[in-house]
Amino acid sequence: MDKSRAKVTIKKEREVNTYADMWHTSHCLMDKGIKDQKGCYHQFMASLVFTAFTLEAYFNHIGPQLFKCWSDLERLGPNEKLNLITERLGVKIEHGKRPWQVMKVLFGFRNDIAHGKSQFIKLSEIVPHRKFSDVSLGEQVKTEWEKYCTKINAQKAREDVEKIIMALHERGKFKPAYPFTAGIQSHSATYSNE
Repeated sequence: MDKSRAKVTIKKEREVNTYADMWHTSHCLMDKGIKDQKGCYHQFMASLVFTAFTLEAYFNHIGPQLFKCWSDLERLGPNEKLNLITERLGVKIEHGKRPWQVMKVLFGFRNDIAHGKSQFIKLSEIVPHRKFSDVSLGEQVKTEWEKYCTKINAQKAREDVEKIIMALHERGKFKPAYPFTAGIQSHSATYSNE
């Protein structure tokens, strides 16, 4: 056997469930923000963004299984995608209640981040003298999207998105039974002496 002429053919196939990877990223970022207060604002911001990415990527995951023309529908916004998917699956949305109410605020936040622009913010308020302090005077004035970057909002958004995905997944009887699997990879190696 002449090993100098030997070759190995490697073959790999991998299923990538992008939404599941984004879901894991969202969790890692939130967890880091909870464990380390220094810089937690940025961790919660990123976690919220990836939570929004997760839900839209999930819509893009199940959409082609429900609609042959999904490539035409993919350009729709997340709310429109949700409306189409839930109508097809027969899932009732209650926009004013959790988990469905997360759609408006989470994707409003995501849009503010994705289409960010500089702003000049003013604040004028009258507070009782007993509540005034030099510390409160120095607190930064924040945009609405900055105010949203909190631990509680990151946790609630993840809870709501998980409930929405689970409801759609169970109703559609999609495979695998648990939706948050990252996918699997298969591989092989074949030796040849040619």
